[in-house]
This record gives sequence, C-alpha cells and structure tokens, in this order.
Amino acid sequence: MADENKPVLINLLATARYDQAPDYPIQFMTRGNLSMLPNGEAVIRYTESLHDEESGETMTALVSLEMGKSRVTMTRHGDVTNTMVFVPQQRYEGVYQTPYGEMNMGVFARDVSCMIGPDKGSVHLKYQLDFQGAYASTNELHLEYTAERKGKAQ
Repeated sequence: MADENKPVLINLLATARYDQAPDYPIQFMTRGNLSMLPNGEAVIRYTESLHDEESGETMTALVSLEMGKSRVTMTRHGDVTNTMVFVPQQRYEGVYQTPYGEMNMGVFARDVSCMIGPDKGSVHLKYQLDFQGAYASTNELHLEYTAERKGKAQ
C-alpha cells in the first residue's frame, strides 16, 4: 500500500552552465508531498515559482518528480509545461511549452542517482539540454527531501 501525501521539506539546487554566459544557479526551499509506492519508487509533488529577472514576471508550475532506481521523470504543469525523462546515457525528446510558444526539447542524461526513503532522500541529475536541435546548456539538479515532523522535536 502506498504511503500517500506525506508532507516533506524540499531543498533544491540547480545550475545551468552555458558556453558563452555565466552559470545560472537556482536554489530554493519549499514544502511538498511525498508518496512512497509499493515497488520502492516515490513521487514528490511541489509548486515551483521562479522570477524572471528580464521580464519581471514570476512563473509558477506544479512539479511532479517520479523517482525510480535508474529513471527519473520530471513533469511541470503551469506557466511552463514539459516532461523530461532521465535515464543514464539515454536521450529523451519532448516539447517545452511556454506562454510564448512551443519548442522541441532534447535531454541527454549523463548521471542519474536517487536515494529514496520514507523520511528522507535525494535525487541528483546531470544532463545536457537542447532546444530546436541546438545545444542550450549542461545542467545539474540536486534535490533533498526530509519528512516534516508533527509536534515537538524529540
């Protein structure tokens, strides 16, 4: 039986590295929900809000992160909608939908590692991203989650 919707604290650090521009790091902490699946896999859901410095707009998306032993699927629904599948040394192609239109997107996962537990865990991804067939960036994402404790700490 799945352990549904356990509240978790999430700490995420993501960095995009570009050839001709400075690294672009994103770090935030948020709350989300963890569901442990009977097969030992897990799903984390949280809301992501990112402020665009150029436009001044804040874009939000509901993120679902499905974590398995050798596969991670990240789905975003909101101002930006996309699905990325991370399997080591494999390429995934999809569509990146924004308020400004759609673009073809490719993801090549170099490294995928997960430590999945009912009270804490982590995901680490290294991947290359391209849009419309042209290299965009090399990215790293590290997410850690910890179950929220009810009442006083013991």
